[in-house]
Amino acid sequence: MSRKFLVLILKLLLATALIFFVLSKIDLVDRYEILQTKAGTETVIRQVEGKIVGNWQARPVSFLAKGSTQTEEIRPGVLPDGKVLALRPGLLTYLKGMNIPKFLFGALFFFIVATFSSVRWWWLLRVNELKVSVLEAFRLTWIGIFFNNVVPGLTGGDVIKAFYIARKTGKKARPIVTVLVDRILGLAALAFLAGLVMLFNFQDFWEVALGIYVGLFILAMGAIAYFSRRIRKAVHLDALLLKLPMASVFQQLDQAVIFYRHHVSGLATWFFLSVGNHFLAVLGVALIGDSLGVGVPWTGYFVLIPVINIISAVPLTPSGWGVGEAMYGFFFKKYCAHYLVGIANAGQIIATRAIALSVVYRIHLMLWSVLGAIFLLFERGKAPIKVLSESLEESTPSH
Repeated sequence: MSRKFLVLILKLLLATALIFFVLSKIDLVDRYEILQTKAGTETVIRQVEGKIVGNWQARPVSFLAKGSTQTEEIRPGVLPDGKVLALRPGLLTYLKGMNIPKFLFGALFFFIVATFSSVRWWWLLRVNELKVSVLEAFRLTWIGIFFNNVVPGLTGGDVIKAFYIARKTGKKARPIVTVLVDRILGLAALAFLAGLVMLFNFQDFWEVALGIYVGLFILAMGAIAYFSRRIRKAVHLDALLLKLPMASVFQQLDQAVIFYRHHVSGLATWFFLSVGNHFLAVLGVALIGDSLGVGVPWTGYFVLIPVINIISAVPLTPSGWGVGEAMYGFFFKKYCAHYLVGIANAGQIIATRAIALSVVYRIHLMLWSVLGAIFLLFERGKAPIKVLSESLEESTPSH
Protein backbone atom coordinates (compact mmCIF):
# COMPACT_ATOMS: atom_id res chain seq x y z
CA MET A 1 0.00 0.00 0.00
CA SER A 2 1.48 3.37 -1.04
CA ARG A 3 2.05 6.17 1.46
CA LYS A 4 -0.30 8.52 -0.45
CA PHE A 5 -3.15 6.02 -0.38
CA LEU A 6 -2.59 5.25 3.32
CA VAL A 7 -2.69 8.96 4.26
CA LEU A 8 -5.90 9.40 2.26
CA ILE A 9 -7.53 6.42 4.00
CA LEU A 10 -6.52 7.78 7.42
CA LYS A 11 -7.99 11.18 6.57
CA LEU A 12 -11.24 9.60 5.40
CA LEU A 13 -11.45 7.54 8.60
CA LEU A 14 -10.82 10.65 10.71
CA ALA A 15 -13.52 12.57 8.83
CA THR A 16 -15.99 9.70 9.28
CA ALA A 17 -15.22 9.41 13.00
CA LEU A 18 -15.63 13.16 13.50
CA ILE A 19 -18.95 13.21 11.63
CA PHE A 20 -20.33 10.34 13.72
CA PHE A 21 -19.11 12.04 16.90
CA VAL A 22 -20.75 15.32 15.91
CA LEU A 23 -24.04 13.62 15.01
CA SER A 24 -24.09 11.87 18.38
CA LYS A 25 -24.02 15.23 20.13
CA ILE A 26 -26.91 16.94 18.33
CA ASP A 27 -30.63 16.49 17.77
CA LEU A 28 -31.44 14.42 14.69
CA VAL A 29 -35.12 13.80 15.47
CA ASP A 30 -37.77 16.45 16.18
CA ARG A 31 -38.99 16.43 19.75
CA TYR A 32 -40.45 18.54 22.48
CA GLU A 33 -39.85 18.31 26.20
CA ILE A 34 -41.82 19.34 29.27
CA LEU A 35 -39.43 20.70 31.89
CA GLN A 36 -39.96 21.37 35.56
CA THR A 37 -37.65 23.36 37.80
CA LYS A 38 -37.32 22.54 41.49
CA ALA A 39 -34.69 23.98 43.82
CA GLY A 40 -32.86 25.43 40.85
CA THR A 41 -32.62 22.06 39.08
CA GLU A 42 -34.29 21.59 35.71
CA THR A 43 -35.78 18.14 35.11
CA VAL A 44 -37.31 16.63 31.97
CA ILE A 45 -40.62 15.11 33.08
CA ARG A 46 -41.89 14.27 29.60
CA GLN A 47 -40.27 13.88 26.19
CA VAL A 48 -42.18 13.39 22.92
CA GLU A 49 -40.45 12.47 19.68
CA GLY A 50 -42.09 12.96 16.32
CA LYS A 51 -42.11 15.35 13.40
CA ILE A 52 -42.68 19.09 13.07
CA VAL A 53 -45.24 19.74 10.34
CA GLY A 54 -44.59 23.03 8.56
CA ASN A 55 -42.39 25.87 9.78
CA TRP A 56 -40.66 25.19 13.11
CA GLN A 57 -40.60 28.95 13.81
CA ALA A 58 -44.41 29.28 13.51
CA ARG A 59 -46.49 29.81 16.63
CA PRO A 60 -48.23 27.58 17.40
CA VAL A 61 -46.19 24.68 15.98
CA SER A 62 -47.92 21.69 14.40
CA PHE A 63 -46.37 18.52 15.81
CA LEU A 64 -47.03 14.92 14.80
CA ALA A 65 -46.00 12.62 17.63
CA LYS A 66 -44.36 9.29 16.82
CA GLY A 67 -47.02 6.58 16.43
CA SER A 68 -49.84 9.14 16.18
CA THR A 69 -51.98 10.04 13.17
CA GLN A 70 -53.19 13.39 14.48
CA THR A 71 -51.11 16.54 14.75
CA GLU A 72 -51.24 18.65 17.88
CA GLU A 73 -50.59 22.35 18.25
CA ILE A 74 -47.92 23.26 20.78
CA ARG A 75 -46.65 26.62 22.00
CA PRO A 76 -43.04 26.60 23.20
CA GLY A 77 -42.45 28.57 26.39
CA VAL A 78 -43.90 28.74 29.90
CA LEU A 79 -47.10 26.73 30.37
CA PRO A 80 -50.01 27.82 32.64
CA ASP A 81 -48.88 25.41 35.39
CA GLY A 82 -45.38 26.91 35.45
CA LYS A 83 -43.70 24.10 33.55
CA VAL A 84 -41.75 24.85 30.35
CA LEU A 85 -42.36 23.35 26.91
CA ALA A 86 -39.07 23.26 24.97
CA LEU A 87 -39.17 22.59 21.22
CA ARG A 88 -36.10 20.83 19.80
CA PRO A 89 -36.15 20.57 16.02
CA GLY A 90 -33.84 18.00 14.45
CA LEU A 91 -31.05 18.75 11.98
CA LEU A 92 -33.12 17.99 8.86
CA THR A 93 -35.96 20.24 10.06
CA TYR A 94 -33.59 23.21 10.16
CA LEU A 95 -32.38 22.37 6.66
CA LYS A 96 -35.91 22.01 5.27
CA GLY A 97 -37.06 25.27 6.87
CA MET A 98 -34.38 27.38 5.17
CA ASN A 99 -35.36 30.80 3.80
CA ILE A 100 -34.28 30.35 0.15
CA PRO A 101 -34.14 34.04 -0.96
CA LYS A 102 -31.97 34.96 2.04
CA PHE A 103 -29.78 31.90 1.40
CA LEU A 104 -29.24 32.86 -2.26
CA PHE A 105 -28.36 36.41 -1.28
CA GLY A 106 -25.78 35.11 1.20
CA ALA A 107 -24.41 32.61 -1.33
CA LEU A 108 -23.75 35.42 -3.82
CA PHE A 109 -21.09 36.86 -1.52
CA PHE A 110 -18.86 33.82 -2.07
CA PHE A 111 -18.56 34.62 -5.78
CA ILE A 112 -17.52 38.18 -4.93
CA VAL A 113 -14.99 36.93 -2.37
CA ALA A 114 -13.50 34.37 -4.77
CA THR A 115 -13.22 36.97 -7.54
CA PHE A 116 -11.36 39.34 -5.22
CA SER A 117 -9.04 36.49 -4.15
CA SER A 118 -8.17 35.76 -7.76
CA VAL A 119 -7.19 39.41 -8.37
CA ARG A 120 -5.03 39.43 -5.22
CA TRP A 121 -3.25 36.26 -6.36
CA TRP A 122 -2.76 37.80 -9.82
CA TRP A 123 -0.97 40.75 -8.18
CA LEU A 124 1.28 38.37 -6.21
CA LEU A 125 2.12 36.53 -9.45
CA ARG A 126 2.86 39.76 -11.32
CA VAL A 127 5.15 41.05 -8.57
CA ASN A 128 7.12 37.80 -8.80
CA GLU A 129 7.52 38.37 -12.54
CA LEU A 130 5.15 35.59 -13.53
CA LYS A 131 3.23 36.79 -16.55
CA VAL A 132 -0.32 35.58 -16.02
CA SER A 133 -3.49 37.44 -17.02
CA VAL A 134 -6.23 38.39 -14.57
CA LEU A 135 -8.65 36.08 -16.39
CA GLU A 136 -6.21 33.18 -16.14
CA ALA A 137 -5.77 33.80 -12.40
CA PHE A 138 -9.58 33.92 -12.09
CA ARG A 139 -9.96 30.61 -13.91
CA LEU A 140 -7.22 28.86 -11.91
CA THR A 141 -8.65 30.18 -8.64
CA TRP A 142 -11.95 28.47 -9.41
CA ILE A 143 -10.17 25.26 -10.43
CA GLY A 144 -8.42 25.40 -7.05
CA ILE A 145 -11.77 25.88 -5.32
CA PHE A 146 -13.05 22.78 -7.12
CA PHE A 147 -10.15 20.67 -5.83
CA ASN A 148 -10.47 22.10 -2.31
CA ASN A 149 -14.17 21.34 -1.95
CA VAL A 150 -15.02 18.40 -4.20
CA VAL A 151 -12.03 16.14 -4.88
CA PRO A 152 -11.44 13.85 -1.84
CA GLY A 153 -7.70 13.49 -2.34
CA LEU A 154 -4.40 14.69 -0.96
CA THR A 155 -3.98 17.45 -3.53
CA GLY A 156 -5.44 20.77 -2.43
CA GLY A 157 -6.38 23.63 -4.69
CA ASP A 158 -3.19 25.53 -3.87
CA VAL A 159 -1.05 22.71 -5.26
CA ILE A 160 -3.12 22.59 -8.44
CA LYS A 161 -2.83 26.37 -8.95
CA ALA A 162 0.94 26.25 -8.47
CA PHE A 163 1.17 23.28 -10.82
CA TYR A 164 -0.60 25.09 -13.66
CA ILE A 165 1.48 28.26 -13.25
CA ALA A 166 4.71 26.25 -13.11
CA ARG A 167 3.70 24.44 -16.28
CA LYS A 168 2.93 27.72 -18.04
CA THR A 169 5.98 29.73 -16.93
CA GLY A 170 8.59 27.00 -16.55
CA LYS A 171 9.36 28.24 -13.01
CA LYS A 172 8.69 25.99 -10.04
CA ALA A 173 9.59 27.85 -6.86
CA ARG A 174 7.87 31.16 -7.54
CA PRO A 175 4.36 29.76 -8.16
CA ILE A 176 4.58 27.82 -4.89
CA VAL A 177 5.58 30.98 -3.03
CA THR A 178 2.71 32.99 -4.53
CA VAL A 179 0.07 30.54 -3.30
CA LEU A 180 1.74 30.31 0.14
CA VAL A 181 1.93 34.10 0.51
CA ASP A 182 -1.64 34.39 -0.76
CA ARG A 183 -2.82 31.86 1.83
CA ILE A 184 -0.90 33.52 4.69
CA LEU A 185 -2.14 36.97 3.65
CA GLY A 186 -5.73 35.72 3.59
CA LEU A 187 -5.54 33.95 6.96
CA ALA A 188 -3.80 36.93 8.59
CA ALA A 189 -6.52 39.27 7.31
CA LEU A 190 -9.16 36.85 8.60
CA ALA A 191 -7.56 36.80 12.06
CA PHE A 192 -7.24 40.60 12.01
CA LEU A 193 -10.97 40.95 11.26
CA ALA A 194 -11.83 38.69 14.21
CA GLY A 195 -9.41 40.57 16.48
CA LEU A 196 -10.95 43.88 15.45
CA VAL A 197 -14.47 42.74 16.32
CA MET A 198 -13.26 41.23 19.61
CA LEU A 199 -12.06 44.66 20.77
CA PHE A 200 -15.73 45.53 21.25
CA ASN A 201 -16.71 42.12 22.68
CA PHE A 202 -13.60 41.16 24.64
CA GLN A 203 -15.48 40.07 27.76
CA ASP A 204 -17.58 37.53 25.85
CA PHE A 205 -14.73 36.11 23.76
CA TRP A 206 -11.58 36.80 25.80
CA GLU A 207 -10.18 33.26 25.45
CA VAL A 208 -10.47 33.31 21.67
CA ALA A 209 -9.25 36.92 21.59
CA LEU A 210 -6.01 36.09 23.40
CA GLY A 211 -5.27 33.30 20.92
CA ILE A 212 -5.92 35.59 17.96
CA TYR A 213 -3.83 38.47 19.32
CA VAL A 214 -0.90 36.21 20.21
CA GLY A 215 -1.04 34.57 16.79
CA LEU A 216 -1.09 37.92 14.98
CA PHE A 217 1.83 39.18 17.09
CA ILE A 218 3.93 36.09 16.33
CA LEU A 219 3.11 36.34 12.61
CA ALA A 220 4.01 40.04 12.49
CA MET A 221 7.29 39.54 14.36
CA GLY A 222 8.16 36.56 12.16
CA ALA A 223 7.54 38.55 8.97
CA ILE A 224 9.62 41.50 10.23
CA ALA A 225 12.48 39.17 11.21
CA TYR A 226 12.38 37.29 7.92
CA PHE A 227 12.49 40.40 5.73
CA SER A 228 15.03 42.26 7.89
CA ARG A 229 18.52 42.22 6.39
CA ARG A 230 20.10 42.78 9.80
CA ILE A 231 18.28 39.92 11.50
CA ARG A 232 18.89 37.54 8.57
CA LYS A 233 22.58 38.39 8.78
CA ALA A 234 22.66 38.06 12.57
CA VAL A 235 21.17 34.53 12.53
CA HIS A 236 23.15 33.53 9.39
CA LEU A 237 19.93 32.53 7.63
CA ASP A 238 21.54 32.24 4.18
CA ALA A 239 24.20 29.90 5.57
CA LEU A 240 21.55 27.82 7.34
CA LEU A 241 19.62 27.41 4.07
CA LEU A 242 22.74 26.04 2.40
CA LYS A 243 23.02 23.31 5.04
CA LEU A 244 19.45 22.06 4.58
CA PRO A 245 18.57 19.01 2.46
CA MET A 246 17.54 20.17 -1.03
CA ALA A 247 19.33 23.48 -0.32
CA SER A 248 18.87 24.75 -3.88
CA VAL A 249 15.08 24.37 -3.62
CA PHE A 250 14.94 26.31 -0.34
CA GLN A 251 17.18 29.02 -1.79
CA GLN A 252 14.83 29.43 -4.74
CA LEU A 253 11.83 29.64 -2.42
CA ASP A 254 13.64 32.14 -0.23
CA GLN A 255 14.52 34.34 -3.21
CA ALA A 256 10.92 34.26 -4.40
CA VAL A 257 9.69 35.38 -0.97
CA ILE A 258 12.30 38.15 -0.77
CA PHE A 259 10.83 39.61 -3.98
CA TYR A 260 7.99 40.93 -1.82
CA ARG A 261 10.36 42.92 0.43
CA HIS A 262 10.32 45.63 -2.22
CA HIS A 263 6.52 45.69 -2.32
CA VAL A 264 5.62 46.17 1.34
CA SER A 265 3.17 48.99 0.59
CA GLY A 266 1.41 46.78 -1.96
CA LEU A 267 1.22 43.88 0.51
CA ALA A 268 -0.19 46.23 3.16
CA THR A 269 -2.81 47.52 0.72
CA TRP A 270 -3.90 44.03 -0.24
CA PHE A 271 -3.92 43.01 3.42
CA PHE A 272 -6.42 45.68 4.39
CA LEU A 273 -8.47 45.08 1.25
CA SER A 274 -8.52 41.40 2.25
CA VAL A 275 -9.95 42.35 5.65
CA GLY A 276 -12.85 43.96 3.78
CA ASN A 277 -13.14 40.90 1.56
CA HIS A 278 -13.38 38.62 4.60
CA PHE A 279 -16.01 40.95 6.02
CA LEU A 280 -18.13 40.12 2.96
CA ALA A 281 -17.34 36.41 3.34
CA VAL A 282 -18.51 36.33 6.97
CA LEU A 283 -21.52 38.44 6.05
CA GLY A 284 -22.47 35.74 3.55
CA VAL A 285 -22.22 33.07 6.27
CA ALA A 286 -24.32 35.23 8.62
CA LEU A 287 -27.04 35.61 5.99
CA ILE A 288 -27.10 31.86 5.39
CA GLY A 289 -27.25 31.38 9.17
CA ASP A 290 -30.20 33.76 9.33
CA SER A 291 -31.88 31.80 6.53
CA LEU A 292 -31.70 28.73 8.78
CA GLY A 293 -32.85 30.59 11.89
CA VAL A 294 -29.65 29.99 13.87
CA GLY A 295 -30.52 32.90 16.17
CA VAL A 296 -27.06 34.41 16.67
CA PRO A 297 -26.33 38.16 16.27
CA TRP A 298 -23.85 39.07 13.56
CA THR A 299 -21.11 39.97 16.04
CA GLY A 300 -21.00 36.28 16.98
CA TYR A 301 -20.38 35.32 13.36
CA PHE A 302 -17.63 37.92 12.91
CA VAL A 303 -15.74 36.49 15.88
CA LEU A 304 -16.31 32.75 15.46
CA ILE A 305 -16.36 32.18 11.69
CA PRO A 306 -12.81 33.52 11.19
CA VAL A 307 -11.55 31.32 14.04
CA ILE A 308 -13.34 28.25 12.67
CA ASN A 309 -12.02 28.91 9.14
CA ILE A 310 -8.45 29.31 10.39
CA ILE A 311 -8.62 25.99 12.26
CA SER A 312 -10.35 24.28 9.32
CA ALA A 313 -7.54 25.43 7.01
CA VAL A 314 -5.37 22.68 8.51
CA PRO A 315 -5.86 19.75 6.06
CA LEU A 316 -6.76 17.06 8.60
CA THR A 317 -9.62 15.56 6.57
CA PRO A 318 -10.67 15.63 2.89
CA SER A 319 -12.26 19.02 2.15
CA GLY A 320 -12.44 19.66 5.91
CA TRP A 321 -15.50 17.43 6.40
CA GLY A 322 -16.02 16.59 10.06
CA VAL A 323 -13.54 19.18 11.34
CA GLY A 324 -15.72 22.13 10.29
CA GLU A 325 -18.87 20.61 11.72
CA ALA A 326 -17.12 19.82 15.02
CA MET A 327 -15.76 23.38 15.23
CA TYR A 328 -19.14 24.96 14.44
CA GLY A 329 -20.84 22.84 17.08
CA PHE A 330 -18.17 23.44 19.73
CA PHE A 331 -17.69 27.20 19.34
CA PHE A 332 -21.34 28.12 18.87
CA LYS A 333 -22.35 25.99 21.86
CA LYS A 334 -19.61 27.50 24.06
CA TYR A 335 -20.02 31.15 23.07
CA CYS A 336 -23.53 31.60 21.64
CA ALA A 337 -25.91 29.49 23.76
CA HIS A 338 -26.71 32.52 25.94
CA TYR A 339 -28.28 34.25 22.93
CA LEU A 340 -31.18 31.76 23.12
CA VAL A 341 -32.77 33.50 26.09
CA GLY A 342 -35.30 31.44 28.05
CA ILE A 343 -34.78 28.31 25.95
CA ALA A 344 -34.04 25.05 27.75
CA ASN A 345 -31.05 23.00 26.55
CA ALA A 346 -29.86 26.06 24.64
CA GLY A 347 -26.36 24.63 24.20
CA GLN A 348 -27.46 21.52 22.33
CA ILE A 349 -30.04 23.46 20.31
CA ILE A 350 -27.52 26.09 19.15
CA ALA A 351 -25.00 23.33 18.35
CA THR A 352 -27.57 21.58 16.15
CA ARG A 353 -28.35 24.82 14.34
CA ALA A 354 -24.64 25.63 13.89
CA ILE A 355 -23.90 22.20 12.44
CA ALA A 356 -26.83 22.61 10.06
CA LEU A 357 -25.22 25.89 8.99
CA SER A 358 -21.86 24.18 8.47
CA VAL A 359 -23.41 21.45 6.33
CA VAL A 360 -25.42 23.92 4.22
CA TYR A 361 -22.42 26.20 3.74
CA ARG A 362 -20.18 23.29 2.72
CA ILE A 363 -22.74 21.99 0.21
CA HIS A 364 -23.13 25.52 -1.16
CA LEU A 365 -19.33 25.63 -1.70
CA MET A 366 -19.51 22.35 -3.59
CA LEU A 367 -22.21 23.79 -5.84
CA TRP A 368 -20.09 26.88 -6.54
CA SER A 369 -17.20 24.50 -7.30
CA VAL A 370 -19.03 23.31 -10.42
CA LEU A 371 -17.73 26.50 -12.05
CA GLY A 372 -14.18 25.32 -11.36
CA ALA A 373 -15.00 21.89 -12.80
CA ILE A 374 -16.19 23.54 -16.02
CA PHE A 375 -12.96 25.55 -16.29
CA LEU A 376 -10.95 22.37 -15.65
CA LEU A 377 -12.74 20.46 -18.41
CA PHE A 378 -11.85 23.15 -20.93
CA GLU A 379 -8.26 23.51 -19.72
CA ARG A 380 -5.99 23.08 -22.71
CA GLY A 381 -2.82 21.03 -22.80
CA LYS A 382 -3.47 18.06 -20.54
CA ALA A 383 -6.49 16.08 -19.46
CA PRO A 384 -7.70 16.81 -15.89
CA ILE A 385 -6.78 13.30 -14.73
CA LYS A 386 -3.22 13.80 -16.01
CA VAL A 387 -2.96 17.11 -14.18
CA LEU A 388 -4.14 15.53 -10.94
CA SER A 389 -1.74 12.61 -11.32
CA GLU A 390 1.29 14.82 -11.96
CA SER A 391 0.42 17.24 -9.17
CA LEU A 392 0.16 14.34 -6.73
CA GLU A 393 3.58 13.07 -7.80
CA GLU A 394 5.21 16.49 -7.43
CA SER A 395 3.58 17.35 -4.09
CA THR A 396 4.23 14.03 -2.33
CA PRO A 397 7.79 12.90 -1.59
CA SER A 398 8.63 9.39 -2.74
CA HIS A 399 10.20 6.76 -0.50
